[in-house]
Amino acid sequence: MTEQKVIKWLGMICILAGIARMGMTPTSLIWGTDSTQELTAGLIACILMSVGSIVFYQVQSRETGVTGFITILAIIIGNVLTTAMLWSQFAAGGADAVQPEGLLVNITRMFGMIGFLGGTLVFMILTFLAKVFPRWVPALMLIMILSMFLPIADNKYFAFFWGLSYVGMGYCVWAKKLVNTASVHHNSSLIGMN
Repeated sequence: MTEQKVIKWLGMICILAGIARMGMTPTSLIWGTDSTQELTAGLIACILMSVGSIVFYQVQSRETGVTGFITILAIIIGNVLTTAMLWSQFAAGGADAVQPEGLLVNITRMFGMIGFLGGTLVFMILTFLAKVFPRWVPALMLIMILSMFLPIADNKYFAFFWGLSYVGMGYCVWAKKLVNTASVHHNSSLIGMN
């Protein structure tokens, strides 16, 4: 499989991950927070996000450099840790189960949140400056971050905006709606040679 096909399919994985993440909001509203349905959607989303997120770096690696790689790695680690936390809650029986406690759980949650939130914030800025994705993509990421602060019980709508940003970025990759500045410069230099 060529690199372009891998990138395209990783974009599709991100679209599916976003749809699964968005599914957490209606399942939470219908069946309640930490219901089996919500946790299932969240677990699927976390696994797909852990796999697919690397494509956001791949398509703008020249523009974002090492910092872009570090931030996407932080996002992936945040997703992996969130997957582990969701799995433990899901396996324990959902909302009715006794929630795990202790230093390890607290450290895992802290690193998961720092990786996800810090990585997303820096990656949003890098994505805006790179100008590879359309401008509405970093705007979706900003809306996602701001939605964390909505004064709603259990912040049920955050998952919707988180998923929406992944659907948007994944769509841009899948449908080749990127403004790839590196290829533009490469093509213009080839034209100049002729």
